[in-house]
Amino acid sequence: MSTTTEPSPVAAPSGDAAFPLRPLETAPSQTLVQGPALARMVGFIGLFALVLGSVVVVTNMVLPPRWITTGWGYLFAALGVALLMYHAVSDTEQEVRRMYGMLSALWLVLGLIASIAPGPVFTSGAAKAMGYNLLPWGVGFGFLSLIFAIPFTRQETDEKYRFFAERALLIVGGLLAGGSLLAGVLWPEFLVGKGIALALLGLGFLAAYLGQVDNSEGIGYWVAFAIGAAGLSVALYAFGRCTIPTLLYDGPAVLRKPTGDLDRWKVLARLLAVAIFAAIAIAGWVRKNYSQWLRAVLIVIGAVGVVVLAIASFQAGTISTPPASFLVPSGIILMGLGLIYLAVSLGICSDSQFVTLTRRELAAYFLSPIGFLVILGMALISWNEYRVFLASLSSARSSIPEPIVGAYFLDFLPAIAVLLVVPALTMRLISEEKRTGSLEVLLTAPVNELPIILSKFFATWIFFLITWVPAGLFLIALRIEVSQPFDYRPLLSFYAALAAQGLAFVGMGLFFSTITKNQIVAAVLTFVGMLMFFLCFILRREGNSLGVPEFLQTTLGRFSYIHMWHESLRGLLPLRDTILFASLSVFFVFLSVKILEARKWN
Repeated sequence: MSTTTEPSPVAAPSGDAAFPLRPLETAPSQTLVQGPALARMVGFIGLFALVLGSVVVVTNMVLPPRWITTGWGYLFAALGVALLMYHAVSDTEQEVRRMYGMLSALWLVLGLIASIAPGPVFTSGAAKAMGYNLLPWGVGFGFLSLIFAIPFTRQETDEKYRFFAERALLIVGGLLAGGSLLAGVLWPEFLVGKGIALALLGLGFLAAYLGQVDNSEGIGYWVAFAIGAAGLSVALYAFGRCTIPTLLYDGPAVLRKPTGDLDRWKVLARLLAVAIFAAIAIAGWVRKNYSQWLRAVLIVIGAVGVVVLAIASFQAGTISTPPASFLVPSGIILMGLGLIYLAVSLGICSDSQFVTLTRRELAAYFLSPIGFLVILGMALISWNEYRVFLASLSSARSSIPEPIVGAYFLDFLPAIAVLLVVPALTMRLISEEKRTGSLEVLLTAPVNELPIILSKFFATWIFFLITWVPAGLFLIALRIEVSQPFDYRPLLSFYAALAAQGLAFVGMGLFFSTITKNQIVAAVLTFVGMLMFFLCFILRREGNSLGVPEFLQTTLGRFSYIHMWHESLRGLLPLRDTILFASLSVFFVFLSVKILEARKWN
């Protein structure tokens, strides 16, 4: 007996011959969705590497040195965390995401225990102190809790669990940020190391919370507004505490020469400062389109500045005792933290063209491979420099004179890395927009050339500074390896000098990116420009042996970024060179804007 079933006939339209019989169409067979096998394999390897690295670190602390050193243990643990993070982001199944949610809570508990447990833990006979392990273990566990809490909160579909996770991020971030800023104002010495780490970690928790909720209105908006208000208040407090007591103590005598005559340049500078503060107050008074709180802040800042400068210019002896030094390091740290908090708040709350475009450009670095490759390369270079630095410390027969951090940063690899990092970050800024035609689309929107150039410039400058964060983070582990503390203050002047140099480097790369449609050409031109800065270092160092005139050595030597590193790592911030590099950035940004404007004449 035949098992073939005859297909049903298909009727022909009227007036036509009958169509041949056809089999009826059937839906495709059901397929089984394959799970994220690769992500789970990566997660398993990451778990193995994390356990292996943790065991290596603990055994090297408790027992004599093992075959696998502590440095390799940290490397295995860091690799394991990175692989687990990939799994947490890629695998969205309920059991997996909640497992990582519990892991985040576990990291947070471990961070709290490590912060309050007396230490050192594995050293017998030493005096125990509460909070000894806050850096790096307490803050490190808190950071791990943060990075695993983000994918759990983002992927959770149950409203109850999601609400609990969001509120946990808000509460932890608020306690860390508010407590560390308040403690830094009351006890400035707390800011060094512990305070700045807790303040940044708290800001990270708050930023993670704002990334999960609607921040255009409601509680999200008010949290972002509170972050900006706290940052502005702290920055103004630090600036006022650094300047007002000194102005009132010096009085009008500071405006005179040693002979007793008025110094006209100092008088002009004082008048310019008064005019600036008066302009701030007037802007707050006449700008009706500003919000009420912003107008009030501008009026108060301008009025206080004018009053203080007037008193300091005409009345002597307002403060009779010399004020204590506050600028370094507490003042710089407080002002830096305040400006970071304010920048994050403006980046979330503001709808201005510049802020919106800057967010877009900065996010583009974290959504493209080039950004992660640059950060990975700088992290590997910093790790190698730290390894060599530790070896030099351990092999030194006598103590290395302070500041020892100069031996960490002043090396061949970091100096050469800058020559490659700047072209890699800036080559695509405008040239890629020109090549793809997206620049014309962007310029058809109600936005002109200046916000476009400034947004690309500041976003790249911020990312340039982010690439140098791993170098500073490695020094946190120096406390574990070296029993005696080291002078950290040169790091502040070094990063300030690096920020000023970054302005010039990024501005130059942006300029070369505006004059061509080819990214490779822009990268080569920027690299040649960076080589010119490096040649200035050669001329300043070997100019006499090369027969270069002295005036040329002096002039071009000011552009030697390596010499500026050397001076800043000795605790000196050369203000003249800082202004010079910042002025170069203004020049290159101006040229970039004019080149974009020239397209209207083509």
